[in-house]
Order: sequence, then structure tokens, then C-alpha cells
Amino acid sequence: MLSERLRIAIKEAGMSQAELARACRVKPSSVNGWLSGKSKFLRGENLLAAARVLNVSEVWLATGDGLMHTQLRTKAASFVLQDAREGVGTPTEDKFTLVPQLDIVAACGDGKFVDHVVVKGGIAFKRPTLRNLGVPERAARVIYAAGGSMLPTIQDGCIVLLNTADTEPKEGKVYAICMPDGELVLKRLVLDYHPVMGAQTWIVRSDNPDKIAYPDKVLPPDARTMIIGRAVWNDNKL
Repeated sequence: MLSERLRIAIKEAGMSQAELARACRVKPSSVNGWLSGKSKFLRGENLLAAARVLNVSEVWLATGDGLMHTQLRTKAASFVLQDAREGVGTPTEDKFTLVPQLDIVAACGDGKFVDHVVVKGGIAFKRPTLRNLGVPERAARVIYAAGGSMLPTIQDGCIVLLNTADTEPKEGKVYAICMPDGELVLKRLVLDYHPVMGAQTWIVRSDNPDKIAYPDKVLPPDARTMIIGRAVWNDNKL
């Protein structure tokens, strides 16, 4: 039941009902309704707010399906929780911005097929954090990583912040790349000599040292190859 999942999440977060109400910008009576079982579901904006503040999966909170948490907690979620406990409330527009979460998983492995990309909720980031990372707010996006090819730099299941305004390849930087066959991958781009091509070219490289499992590949010189954006943060600056 929704009420049981909320009680578990509130207890784990160490929050009171009043703190949750303040952080979600709802009346305390609304939270009482959620916890009493009177409300069988949460409206979209309330679901996103509660999941973000409690740092749990929206799907788990709404339905009970899947994992309660993503594998790694994000610093952004910690910022929200800390301010809620201090009585600051939900992220305000002057201090925070809601970075859209793309409803896709970028593979740190063989790739995930992508036939469409939609925005699914968002994650709060402090505006100064984005400025320090050089990411324009309008260009900020977050995605989830999957697989082990970028270990130890990017962990399986972690949230990665992208700068979609930065799509020109730069030596040694990590990018989310949509490949011609529809795969979306998170890889490091390296300008290196390729013996088959007999010239320097951009190489799609995994950080994992196991090059048998994760070999280098040439960035396809195809019009369908699209760099979505540069990865700039995943709990640490990239």
C-alpha cells in the first residue's frame, strides 16, 4: 500500500510528517491523508516531489514495483533532504533548478536501444553547482548509467548530469552518444591513430581496463551518430 511505502521511506529518511509536508509544499493534512490510507495514490507533481525529497524511486513509491532506491544516492537529493530538515522547504527557484530526467538509460556496456527520448520528472540541482560545472540551466539533463564498461569512473545505476550544449568532441571527455543503430552509450572520446584507417580519428573508449570485454571502437562517421551531450557530473566532477 502507498501508506506503508511512505512510512518506510519517511522513517529511513529520518523526517517528520511536518517536514515532508513543508518540503513537498502541501498541507500537513494532505500528508496525513497519504499516511492514513485515505489517499490511494499521489498526483503526479506530489509523487515527484515526495520521491525526490525522500530519495526513493517514483515507480516504487507509486506502485511498489522495482527497487526502493537507485543504486547510488545523488548529492542533489541530499541537498533537498538537508534543506527540508533545516526548514528551508522544497527547492526554491532562486536556489535550485529542476533538471529534466531523460527517460532513457545510457549503457556503460553494449548499449541500450533508443527509439525515442522523453522527459520523465527531474532532479533538483543547486544553481551555483551548475554554474561551477559550466552547465547552462537550459542545457542540463540527467540520465541513468547502466553496465560496467565505464568502471571505476561511472558506477552502474548512477545518475549522470549532461551538458547538452557541449556536443563537440574534446579529447578525453565522456559523452552520451547515440550510435547509428540506435544504441545510446556513455563513453570517453579519445583522438588516436587507427591503423586500419591510417589516420587519427575519434575512438569510443571504455574506462574499464578489460579491453577484451570492452574493446575500443571508432566513432562512426555517420550522419546518424549524434552526441547528446558531455557528461560533467556523477557524484563527482568528470
